[in-house]
Amino acid sequence: MKPIEHVNIVGMGALGLLFGEPIRRNLGGGEPRYVMDPARKARHARDVYTINGRTVQPAMITPAEVTKPADLVLVGVKYPALDEAMELMVSSVGPDTILVSLMNGVDSEDRLAERFGKEKVLYSVSQEMDAQRYGSELVYTKAGQLYIGVPDTADEELKAVLTEKLDRVCAFFDAVELPHTREERIIYRQWSKFMLNVGCNQVCMVYDAGYGPCMERGSEAFAMMTGAMREVCAVAQALGIPVGEKEVAQYLGILRTLDPAALPSMGQDRRQKNPSEVDMFAGVVIRYGERLGIPTPVNDFILRRVREIEAAYRPGVTA
Repeated sequence: MKPIEHVNIVGMGALGLLFGEPIRRNLGGGEPRYVMDPARKARHARDVYTINGRTVQPAMITPAEVTKPADLVLVGVKYPALDEAMELMVSSVGPDTILVSLMNGVDSEDRLAERFGKEKVLYSVSQEMDAQRYGSELVYTKAGQLYIGVPDTADEELKAVLTEKLDRVCAFFDAVELPHTREERIIYRQWSKFMLNVGCNQVCMVYDAGYGPCMERGSEAFAMMTGAMREVCAVAQALGIPVGEKEVAQYLGILRTLDPAALPSMGQDRRQKNPSEVDMFAGVVIRYGERLGIPTPVNDFILRRVREIEAAYRPGVTA
C-alpha cells in the first residue's frame, strides 16, 4: 500500500488549521502545504498564527509553486468559496490524488467528484469540535474528529477503488495521530451532522448567541433550532436516510458537551461581518423540500433573516 507523504490543504479557516496541525506536528518536512492565491499568500505570510496560544507556522504555497500533485488534498473552505477553491486545486490533483472535504453540508463531495472524478473523493464529516478562528488565532476546548468512509451509493467497482484509498488515508491518519473514525454509514452520518448544523449553526447566527443560550429549553431559539432540525429529518427520510427523533436527541446531547459560550462558524460570520454558509444549510433544505414536496417554513424564515443580517453589513443598512 503506497503511503501518503505529500498533503495539500485548501482553506486556512478553523477546520483547515485544526486538522492540519497534527499533520504539521507529526509528518514534518514542510507538510501540509496550504494552497492559496498569491495575494492571500503575501497577506497571510505576515501574520503570526496561534493555536490555543501556541505559535505555529503554516507552510503556504501558490498553485504555480506546486511542483507535483499531492497524495492527499483536504478541502476546508467556506461553501461560497468552493468553486474558487477547485480552481486553486487543479495543479495539486493528479491521477492518484485523494480528495477529502472538511466542509459541512451534504453536497461538497458531489461537486468535487463532478470536477475531478468520483474515484478520487472519499466522504467525510467533522464532528464534536468547538474550534473558533478569530483573525490568525484558533482556539478550541474540544478537537473533535473526522468521520470518513465510502458512500454506500457507489457501485461495487467504485467501492473497491475507494476502499483502497480509504485504507491509505486511515493508515496515514493513524500515523500522524489525526483523530478519526472509519464510518461504514458515512451518508447517514453526514445527514445527521447536517441536521445539527442546520439547527444550531444558523440559529446561533440569527440570535447572535453561543451554543448555551440556544440550548435553553422553552426558549424561542431552542424551538427554532429543533424545528429546523426536524425539517432536515423529513427531507432525509424522504430520501431513504433514517435520520429522525433518535438523532435529534443524540446530537443535542453532543451539543451540550461543547463550550456553551463558543460560537459555530455562522455565529462567527455575523460578528466578523462575513458572508455566511446559509445557502449550504437552509438553502439546501429548501431546495430539497421544493423537489420532494416537503414544507420547510422554519428554514424559509432563517434564510430570509440571515439575508437581512448580511445586508446590514453594508453601510447605511440596519438589521
